[in-house]
Amino acid sequence: MAPMDKWVGVGTAMTVFTLLCSRMPDRIHGEARHFITKWAPIIAAYFNPYIQLSISEQSDEQFRRNELFDHISAYLTDACARDARKLKMALGKDGKIPEITLDDNVKVTDDYEGARIWWYASNKGPSYRSRGPVFNLFPTESEPRVFRAVFHKRHRDVVLTKYMPFALDKGHGIIANRGRKRRLYTNHRPGNKSTWSHVPFEHPATFDKLAMDPVQKEELINDLDEFTGGKKYYSDVGKAWKRGYLLYGPPGTGKSTLVSAMANKLNYDVYDLDLTSIKSNAELRKLFLETKGKSIIMIEDIDAIEVDLARSRKKRASSSSSSDLLSAELDPSKDDGSKVTLSGLLSFVDGLWSASGSERIIVFTTNHVDTLDPALIRRGRMDMHIRMSYCRFGAFKVLANNYLQVNDHELFGEIQRLLHHTDISPADVAHTLMRKCNKRKRDTDEVIAAKCNKTKTDTDTCLAGLVETLKKKAKKRESTTTAPANEDTAPAFHEGSAIEI
Repeated sequence: MAPMDKWVGVGTAMTVFTLLCSRMPDRIHGEARHFITKWAPIIAAYFNPYIQLSISEQSDEQFRRNELFDHISAYLTDACARDARKLKMALGKDGKIPEITLDDNVKVTDDYEGARIWWYASNKGPSYRSRGPVFNLFPTESEPRVFRAVFHKRHRDVVLTKYMPFALDKGHGIIANRGRKRRLYTNHRPGNKSTWSHVPFEHPATFDKLAMDPVQKEELINDLDEFTGGKKYYSDVGKAWKRGYLLYGPPGTGKSTLVSAMANKLNYDVYDLDLTSIKSNAELRKLFLETKGKSIIMIEDIDAIEVDLARSRKKRASSSSSSDLLSAELDPSKDDGSKVTLSGLLSFVDGLWSASGSERIIVFTTNHVDTLDPALIRRGRMDMHIRMSYCRFGAFKVLANNYLQVNDHELFGEIQRLLHHTDISPADVAHTLMRKCNKRKRDTDEVIAAKCNKTKTDTDTCLAGLVETLKKKAKKRESTTTAPANEDTAPAFHEGSAIEI
């Protein structure tokens, strides 16, 4: 029997004995009853020669994930998995080679400089005993996993001062060497509580393949490099280590793709935050504190969300009495609308809570920058304003190389002239250049491959089709400009993609 099991049984027996003594009839002297109740647990602890150390998956603040847990998990998997009787398997990063890790409920042993350490893994958080039943420190729906190390008290100094630093350092190295698995997170509400769920982040976008103005792209890359290497600078100037980017422009100009390219360049996780499903500012702060460093927090279509939040607040104010509003605030389940306010969002972006963490990038995307509250996009909150323009010749050359593998063609001159005067999104250009390989009917694989082969005829056809598309758009634009101006028409984004710092 393992030492922890044996002494847990002894401790349980002593606890039961103490409970019985505390309920002795009044005829037994009160002082004797008090003596037994007070000293029985102390005596049991004195004769127990083992020390227990717990490492929870969730930190004491109940908002953050405990990185020590990941390091210990990596170390134990590497050092003790071969002797473990309970393992679990998952697909690796490449989807082929499986990854073997310890199961959630497993017992392993490790030896270090003559000290033996028994490790117990559990999927339930630490519990504390009151005069009644055992209760969990964390809510039942959380149930964070816990590692418990049990060792003899004579090995206390060796375990705490040598073994634990050794295990944590080795675990950190294992995680770094095997590569950081990036994830795409989104917030949802399985019950009355908002939480993050994730899938592997596998978007292939890179800056090399991004259809964007070359000068604008280079400035952004340089800014990202300065940010990732600026930990000391941000500390010296007394600012939180974060950066805000506002991406604005018409639909189809690559705002979401740019975020993916940023994440791939920096090797960051992405948190896609849906504000409309968050019930309160407190819930927003909780979600923010649960995000990790080395991450991009993205809020898409911030203009529409800002309008929805304002409309929701106005509707509640006009249709509910003050007592109803107070009741809804105290019981969020009575109101399906979001109570996130602009001030709460600003605190999330640039308030005191924004400093609870480091190396984060916050990105807002919008199609209508003029409708945003100036307080939301001022410098210090959105440090860089990047206008994603319509496709110009520099971005077109990137797309031509991506889809047709050509860097020059006799039609490039005419395409450059047409793009200079025509507003077309990079998404529309990419759709025109994409080879049509889906008309397969009942052809054999050899015939399909021949149809989809990258030949000069295919390139000519695609580029000629783009020229025709641009001419039609130019002609349509000429007919529109001759008509009376419409005051409600939104301003177009023209040549010269701007990046404001």
